Amino acid sequence: MNKNVCLIGNPNCGKTTLFNALTGTNQKTGNYSGVTTESKMGKYKLDKNITIVDLPGLYSLSPYAQDEKAVIDYIKTSKIDLIINVIDGTNLERNLALTCALTKLNLPLILAINFCDELEKNDIKINAEYLEKLLTVRVILISAKKGKNLNALMTAVSNYKTLPKKINSIKGFNQETEIDGVNTFIENNVDKIIDKKQTAVERFTLKADKILLNKYLCMPIFVLVISLVYFLSLKIGGFLSGGVTKLIANLSNNVRLVFTAQNIPAWLTDLLCDGIIKGIGTVLAFLPHILVLSALMAVIEESGYTARITFIFDSILSKLGLGGRSLISFLLASGCTASGLSAVKTIENKNEKLLTIFLPPFIPCSAKLAVFGWFSFAFFGGSALVATLAYFLSLVAVILFALILKAFRAFNVGDSSFILEMPLLRAPSLKSVTASLYRKIIEFLTKAGSVVFLISVVIWLTTNFGFKGYTYGNIENSFLYIIANGIKFIFYPLGFDSWQCTVALIIGTLAKEGVIQTFELLGGAWGLFKNSYVIYSFLSFLLFSPPCVASLLTAKKELNDNKLFVKMLIFQLACGYSVAMIINLIGNLSTLNNGLLLSIIFVIIILLGLVISLKKVSTCSSCAGCGNYKCKKHIKHNTTICVKAKLKKKTQCIPKNG
Repeated sequence: MNKNVCLIGNPNCGKTTLFNALTGTNQKTGNYSGVTTESKMGKYKLDKNITIVDLPGLYSLSPYAQDEKAVIDYIKTSKIDLIINVIDGTNLERNLALTCALTKLNLPLILAINFCDELEKNDIKINAEYLEKLLTVRVILISAKKGKNLNALMTAVSNYKTLPKKINSIKGFNQETEIDGVNTFIENNVDKIIDKKQTAVERFTLKADKILLNKYLCMPIFVLVISLVYFLSLKIGGFLSGGVTKLIANLSNNVRLVFTAQNIPAWLTDLLCDGIIKGIGTVLAFLPHILVLSALMAVIEESGYTARITFIFDSILSKLGLGGRSLISFLLASGCTASGLSAVKTIENKNEKLLTIFLPPFIPCSAKLAVFGWFSFAFFGGSALVATLAYFLSLVAVILFALILKAFRAFNVGDSSFILEMPLLRAPSLKSVTASLYRKIIEFLTKAGSVVFLISVVIWLTTNFGFKGYTYGNIENSFLYIIANGIKFIFYPLGFDSWQCTVALIIGTLAKEGVIQTFELLGGAWGLFKNSYVIYSFLSFLLFSPPCVASLLTAKKELNDNKLFVKMLIFQLACGYSVAMIINLIGNLSTLNNGLLLSIIFVIIILLGLVISLKKVSTCSSCAGCGNYKCKKHIKHNTTICVKAKLKKKTQCIPKNG
């Protein structure tokens, strides 16, 4: 008989770790709230008749954010046979508030108290029998991370049908919780449930937070941590990538020898050796950089420092119309822009969500790191400063561009609620870090076998064939040269107007790793940049222009508005073009060359683009019942005229403020 089991609990209580352990999957985990933004479904690995659903974390059944509402909608509309309420045993008192609300759902309920290994280590005892009698539920102490008591938990799931005792302090489902009543109920019983002393982990966290969250030290520590992450990523990754490069070169040479001996056509040999093997191999050479970065970021997330970063920047972002949930999106974007954009569904305020979607692409993802690493080794002796400075430049840009959007009132950003849970600082789990690396390897190899392979083939074919057929090495007759050479003037004000750079940026829209492939397959980047300013200009445009296709599709899905999507593209292109042009003009400040007039023309075009992208896009919030109508305010009449988009009918509305 099939059974549908849901994992429900507070954010950061270990639901996803438990889900991975029960289903044998490798979903992302982290020691901070907001990791799970969508429900995940899998089969119990020992019994395929049991379906397990991992739902986003929530604190109550009165939801605020979109992901919390999704949990309630799932509970309302889906057939649920049993709920496993995952509880953080180190913070039992807070977690029990949700447990009280779950007793009202009239569904079988099992309490899985997580982190029992830490409880035992710190001599904390939980009276499971008392809690079972209090709520008439089954209580099992588990360690999802170490797999302790999971078999006992699932044995109970297979046979358990008892309904919990309803806590009368809670009103009906989907109504406001009587917080005082719940707190009183918990306070009256918590001392009988748990015998708790301050643990060594708590003492360490309190001492560490005095330093990590110190108003004078928090920012220097953050800069130091990020700088160390990028330094190690490029240095360790650079050491390992040398071996990968040699393997790829040997493979290409050996395949060429075999094909030549077998009299395989020269064009087919070149396609395989120079196009496919060399193209994919160039990107694979930077896999060590990405893996080291992913491992270090996983360590930061697992340790609990990510929540501290959110706390540090929350006050800054709140002044820009952003909040803590926006920062979570930015942090996830440092690994993958698409992941960062997917996380915006946790943002309740619509306009804050839209503003957040406009900005995460400015954060350098792991693919952009590979490009920065390639340029670092090609032009700057392998210096880690290139990628590090790019990261901090992106943070400054996010703040600057958010201020611009706010100044032009592109969005009606108001206050939004955000509950920040400060987790205990814990030693990173080797299993979680390894799982993170495994996911990154699979993701990278999947991309290498699809997008990167396609890019290699397309570049080789378009550089070796033209209107007259096979070019026989005369690249000026190729399709790629003809197209790129015709539009390269667009980038003249930025300092890089070679057709190779134009091709690299176009290919980079498919996948940012394609920039490396393009330069390698077209003979390298030497001689394409006249000075370091032009290199910085190129990298800045790559950093701030729209992200890869996968990320754009994610942004389009979250925006759910074609007009807004076009405005986002215009805005990001304008930002990337403006920053790159400013850097190039600074480098040539004392030189008046023939391109000055063209530069001035492009400045005007870019400014017009900014004005278009900053045109007000938010809906009216001044009157009730307008929905998604377009509104024009007439202050002297103190009314709002609402124009329905399709029918063009005018309706007079009374403002909310009277």
